[in-house]
Amino acid sequence: MKVKDFAKALKTEPSVLLERMQSAGLSHKSESDEITPSDKQALLLFLKDRKSGPKKVVTTSDGDIKAKPKSSATRKKTSSGKSFTDNIEAKRKAAAEQLKEQQKKREDQIKEAIRLKQEQAKASKKSVTGIPQKPTQPVDVKDQLSKAANEYARKESSFSQDSSHQFEKPDEFIKKDIEIPSTILVGELAKLMSIKGGEVVKELMSLGVMATINDSIDQETAILVTEEIGHNGVQVVDESVEDQIIGQIEYSEDQSPRSPVVTVMGHVDHGKTSLLDYIRKSKVADGEAGGITQHIGAYEVELKDSKITFIDTPGHAAFSQMRARGANTTDVVILVVAANDSVMPQTEEAINHAKAAEVSMVVAINKIDLQDADAEKVKGDLAAKDLVPEDWGGNVQMIPVSAQTGEGIDKLLEAVALESELLELKAHHSGPAQGVILEAELDKFKGAVATLLIQNGTLKVGDMIVSGMSYGKVKNISSSSSSKLKKAGPSDAIEVLGLNSAPDAGESFQVVKSEKEAREIAQFRESSIKDKKVLKQRDENLGNLFENMGSGSKKILNIIIKADVAGTSEAISAALMDAGNDEASIKIVSTGVGGISESDVNLALATESILLGFNVRADNAAKKLAEENDVSLSYHSIIYELIDDVKARLTGMLDPIIKEEIVGYAEVLEVFNSPKFGQVAGCMVVEGSIFRNKPVRVLRDDVVIHQGELDSLRRFKDDVGEVKNGTECGIGIRNYKDIKPGDKIEVYDRKEEAQSL
Repeated sequence: MKVKDFAKALKTEPSVLLERMQSAGLSHKSESDEITPSDKQALLLFLKDRKSGPKKVVTTSDGDIKAKPKSSATRKKTSSGKSFTDNIEAKRKAAAEQLKEQQKKREDQIKEAIRLKQEQAKASKKSVTGIPQKPTQPVDVKDQLSKAANEYARKESSFSQDSSHQFEKPDEFIKKDIEIPSTILVGELAKLMSIKGGEVVKELMSLGVMATINDSIDQETAILVTEEIGHNGVQVVDESVEDQIIGQIEYSEDQSPRSPVVTVMGHVDHGKTSLLDYIRKSKVADGEAGGITQHIGAYEVELKDSKITFIDTPGHAAFSQMRARGANTTDVVILVVAANDSVMPQTEEAINHAKAAEVSMVVAINKIDLQDADAEKVKGDLAAKDLVPEDWGGNVQMIPVSAQTGEGIDKLLEAVALESELLELKAHHSGPAQGVILEAELDKFKGAVATLLIQNGTLKVGDMIVSGMSYGKVKNISSSSSSKLKKAGPSDAIEVLGLNSAPDAGESFQVVKSEKEAREIAQFRESSIKDKKVLKQRDENLGNLFENMGSGSKKILNIIIKADVAGTSEAISAALMDAGNDEASIKIVSTGVGGISESDVNLALATESILLGFNVRADNAAKKLAEENDVSLSYHSIIYELIDDVKARLTGMLDPIIKEEIVGYAEVLEVFNSPKFGQVAGCMVVEGSIFRNKPVRVLRDDVVIHQGELDSLRRFKDDVGEVKNGTECGIGIRNYKDIKPGDKIEVYDRKEEAQSL
């Protein structure tokens, strides 16, 4: 029998039968290949094995074929190291041998059955006569195999039609809670939502975020994408090394009274530092460049049986972040307002910072010794800002003072002491110190010098502190009067030596047990900042890409800033970021504290930047390298002069604005053809003057039809350079022959003007 005949008998397609035969390990490839009984038996065994597991075929005494499960020994043999193909071949050979034995036994059984029936027939003929007997037919094994195969094919088709044996895609969307850490890979987020990475990338693109499945995205973006897709994004707070170490630090429940921390705030040149100077009996203001405070100064002042820690903040507009930092680390704010100027822009800003920090305010109306001083006007202006004085029925103490004569200073200190008593200030005096960095700088001889304000605990020489990415052992503690201390407690403003680098102003600091813990926290913070920088840089580059698409190239002034203290560097960066417009902007490549080194010059060279030094200088090697490579290097000591210098440089990069100015009109009266000059228009100058060397336009019905230059300008027979209003002239236009009477000839001038920011 051929394959196609067997397929017809089984009522199936020949290609399907061939596929199953090949799966059973048979070598049949064509519909015309012959099928032996052993091949049929092997196919049947394979189909039954696939349905109900490995079974052994046996023949019962009544001739029916049944399947018996293999013994454990057989199963162990099957699960040995043989391959699937070897097992199938072995099964086929075993089945062929078994089939031969079964056929032989069956033939013997059939012969014996025929013999017995013949004998019975003979005996029945002898006993019963006249009744015809049916001939006995032998049992065909092939028919039994065909019937078994047809039965299995019928059952298999019923399986494919039965829905209980099929996997179906869920009809409804299953919403899940997706836990998202601080940063996550796009591909990992897709796995958590059980969707393809391309779908997440597509959703990110719709939100304006360009990222591949191998890129990281921040927690906020990941939660937004998760919720857009339909799942619920759950924010997971990673328990970092920082949390594990700092979270173990505990303070006792007992708290003791502490001294108040007072911040002096106000508009520039309203006398903040002069007021504090009078209180401290020292001349601080005289040492400030330009008469303004350029960084935070912290001083302690003894007052009867207690002391007050004063923080003097800058008043210039560039120092808004430093003023905000001063307000957030203080208990009471002394708002200094000049009696002759009243409320100014930085005064309002200081009021807003104090309100945001929810701190008490005492107003010092300064400069009352001046002739044009008007304290009542100041009170009225402050009342308009919701600061109502006590003598007007409000709750804000306003004290008239003079930083020059000392008038009212004692009343001001009493007012501060009263506010402090009402606040009932307390802190933990025992335990590891914790507080905030007011200022930090890199001294050439001392190294990193940080100004600290202790808020809890006691700091001792030898303690290990960590702030941001900086850490180190405290080598020296100095008070505001430069006296050395062995320890300092809450509300003390001190200078500390020993950090490996200058921390950022505004960073908190914490005492830890060992250098190992401090290093682990610093490294963790550094890696976190790097990850954030990568994300930010990618977003900025992408933003610049879309911003520049379809527009001209934007001019960028690259800047590297080196300053004496971290707070000033921060203030300069913030002020410069506001400069620029749509055509030119500033990019701050790097900021730092300390002198200008060779590496700074090399960075400026690589990024085509200018170097700005604020109260710092370049060493000899850096200066020589800058001169050799024409790197722009400038020094400044007053912040608003630095800002003006940068704005001037940025203005110089802008393309000039080209403006057109119409200088004269002439109306064409008649057109002549000259053999020497060609077409010449006889005109009357009706407005302004016509100049020989300026560009012209030809207008017809007030529409420009030609733009070019004059070929000739004649007054009678003379060539002239200018023809004034009310005068006739002859005008020849270069390479233009379509002039007609009634046209207007417009003469204009192009002027370039420098842009301003």
